[in-house]
Amino acid sequence: MNAKIFVVLIILFAIISTAITFYNTIVTKKWRNKVPNEEEYWKWGFIYYNPTDSRIFLPKRTGLGYTLNFAKPISIIIILSLVIFIALTTISKK
Repeated sequence: MNAKIFVVLIILFAIISTAITFYNTIVTKKWRNKVPNEEEYWKWGFIYYNPTDSRIFLPKRTGLGYTLNFAKPISIIIILSLVIFIALTTISKK
């Protein structure tokens, strides 16, 4: 893979993830005030599934980081994109 393309992809990923983080911070603050108990939306304690929640990324229940709202179809696309990206970078190094 061309080094310039790789750098551009990393920069693009950084910009998109920063924008998503800022957007979700605003939505999360509004959502936490509306939902007194979101326990029922956590499946097996670590998978968040809530069709009424507009967030795609949301803070994890414990620890640092974010998780996906698996009720939104875009979350499956995000997971598949990451898997394909990792597979392509692994194949291209051989």
